[in-house]
This record gives sequence, C-alpha cells and structure tokens, in this order.
Amino acid sequence: MKNLNTIKKIVSDGQFAEAHTALEDLLEMGPGNIEAVKLKAALFAHVGRFEDEENAWRRVIEIDNEDEDAIEYYQGLQLEDRERYYFRDPLPHGGARYLTLNRKLIAASWTGLLIVASFLGISRLGLNFFVNSPYLLLYTFFGLTLMSSGLIYYAFHVNLHSISITRDGLEFATRFRKKMYPWKEIDQLILGHSDDLETGKLTLIVKPKDTAMPSVSLDITPGQTTIAARRHVLAEIVDYYPAVRHEAMSQVLVNSKNHLRF
Repeated sequence: MKNLNTIKKIVSDGQFAEAHTALEDLLEMGPGNIEAVKLKAALFAHVGRFEDEENAWRRVIEIDNEDEDAIEYYQGLQLEDRERYYFRDPLPHGGARYLTLNRKLIAASWTGLLIVASFLGISRLGLNFFVNSPYLLLYTFFGLTLMSSGLIYYAFHVNLHSISITRDGLEFATRFRKKMYPWKEIDQLILGHSDDLETGKLTLIVKPKDTAMPSVSLDITPGQTTIAARRHVLAEIVDYYPAVRHEAMSQVLVNSKNHLRF
C-alpha cells in the first residue's frame, strides 16, 4: 500500500487512474485520513467529475465539520447557485439558456480605458508639442478612440453570448450567429483535462458526427471560463447526453481548421 506522499508523486506524474486506485486502498485502511480524501476530491474536480467531488467533500465534513477547505468549497457551491439564479433563463418549450460572463469584454473595456488615460497623460506631459500640432492631437485622439471602440465591439459581438440546453440539442450563440448541435448528431461530448493537476485546465469539447460541421471547445476552467454556474450547465447537459467522456486533452484530436473555440 502506498503512502500519501507517494500518491502525490504519482499525481504529479499525471497518473490519475493509478492515484485513484492507491487512494482507495489507503482510505480502506484509514477512512479518516482527511488529506487523502481532499486529494481525492481534487482529482475528481480536475477531470470534471463534480458529483464525485461533492461526495468527497461531504466525507471531509463528516470527519471535521470545521475544515477550512471544505467550508471554502461549499461557499463556492453557494456562489454557483446564485449564478444559476441570475444567469439561467428557462425556455418556453423546456430546457434553459445560460448567459455568459463576457470576460473578454471586461478586459477590452479596461484596455480601452487604459489607452485613453495614457493618451491624456502623454498629451499633458507634452503639452507644447501638441499645441503646436493640433491636427496630430486630433488624429491621435480619434485613432485611439476608434481602436478602443473596435476592441470593445469585437469582444461584445464575436465572443460567446449564451448556451441553450434543450431536449433538441446544444446551442452556442454569439451576437451574430447561432450554432445548433442536435443530441442525435453529436458523436462525442468530452470533458478534456490538462495532464497535470497544477494547471487545472478543463474544456468541454463537442465533436459532431458530420465532419463538415465545426467541432467546438469551451473553456470551463475555474476563474477563466465565461460560463456562469458551470456545474449546473454540465449537470443539465448530462441529463440529455449521459455519455460524456473524461479524457486528457493530449488524447483529444480535433480538426483545427474546422473548430470553434470559446
């Protein structure tokens, strides 16, 4: 039987299946090993097995109901419940639409603000130069304003606006277009995870049966994803398409020339 330090070394080598087996053996001998249960929860979260992760944290609470990591986890669940309330719209014919958190729009807005603020600062420092060249001042101002507006316009219209999950299929929508993937036309739904636990990247991949249709990858990494209430989104997807696979991203092949990334 492997000890916890050895199992952590196995995890750092990306051998998640072996780590799960070793943890099961360790917890069979010592079910109260709270650090082993936490590591198990982290492994489940890493590959997107959120129900199993919650069961593991419930076990942590049973061992120590004041554990700070467990309390933080349940606070995160409460946040996602609130996100579900604000970002989920029930659809008239069943299913739901989830609006996104447009992080790129926020970043573009801050970039635009920084550009304008920089211009004002530079024009202030070089006041005499700009006074002697009023046309340069005007052209520079309009150029920077147009560039800032362009960044914001692109982020607002091109990035993902919503995901609709219905009995008919899965729909991805931007401000300009919608792409519908009927459940019966989906060849694979994959939760792809990074090869190491530290990176923690998680991606939902949709591969249609029709190779003429583009495949889709949606970043659902915590802190980076545009999807609010991602656990609820995935739970609703699984209700309609239970055969979701969990694989390392290095093993997932997509046609990069016919692929949408959000």
